[in-house]
Amino acid sequence: MSRSRGMALIQALLIVAAIAAVAAALLLRAETARARLEWRFAGDQAALYLDAGVEEVRRLLPERGEVNRRQDWARPRDGVPLDRGSLSWRVSDLQGRFNLNLLRGDPDQSYQAAFRRLAAAQGLSEAAQTRVLTEIAAATEDLLPGAPLMLGALADEPEAWQALAPLIAAWPGGEAMNLNTLPPPVLAALLPDLGGSGLDLLVRRLESEPVPSPEVLAVWLRQRLGEPAASALEALRLGAASRRFVLEVEARLDTLVLRRSVVVDTGGAEGRSAVIMSVPRP
Repeated sequence: MSRSRGMALIQALLIVAAIAAVAAALLLRAETARARLEWRFAGDQAALYLDAGVEEVRRLLPERGEVNRRQDWARPRDGVPLDRGSLSWRVSDLQGRFNLNLLRGDPDQSYQAAFRRLAAAQGLSEAAQTRVLTEIAAATEDLLPGAPLMLGALADEPEAWQALAPLIAAWPGGEAMNLNTLPPPVLAALLPDLGGSGLDLLVRRLESEPVPSPEVLAVWLRQRLGEPAASALEALRLGAASRRFVLEVEARLDTLVLRRSVVVDTGGAEGRSAVIMSVPRP
């Protein structure tokens, strides 16, 4: 009799243990589902923050006239409070980069030579430069804004391409590069005969006093560096305005971070600051 009671007790304990295990598994599953749902809601909220950040930055962009880095759009923002999270952003003038579409229909190959100088200065090999130039020459239409990302696969030199990518862009080749926002490496590649001292003088001039037109800068160059420097500048497709910008926006909500790169056109047919490309970033 005592043995039967002992077996019954053991069976009861096993049943209780099994029920407890099932209950624990159900609780864990419910908690996991709750956490996933909470994470999803947080992701949706952070995505809305990103949308708000993009709209805010678009309002800062100049619609017409001279564009330079002394204007408010060029000032980075970090940790701007927004509801339960925060926003950060950086804006880059795409027309303050080397325009890859200038490499198409380049009869005297002057822009190709400039691209090679720029790429070599960032460590890209001559073979990789040639592959990129060959691909661009084979294009039947102007390259799109995302072209630098695609061309990077041809170079197969990630570190060098990572250094080069922020200096190049693509937009219709008939539109000028903005000399007020061109970084020194691009100016050096476009105007190699200036030399180090001449380039430093030009960079300081543009940083301290942006120009309303290339013609104004050409007059200044003639006075400071002579006719060859001014003529070299006048031969380039340059301007002082921009309509294409890339926005790097980051939204934070608790431990969740979302990032997005957005290319906008402030003078397109779709209206003010039309978004022409938007991609998530890791």
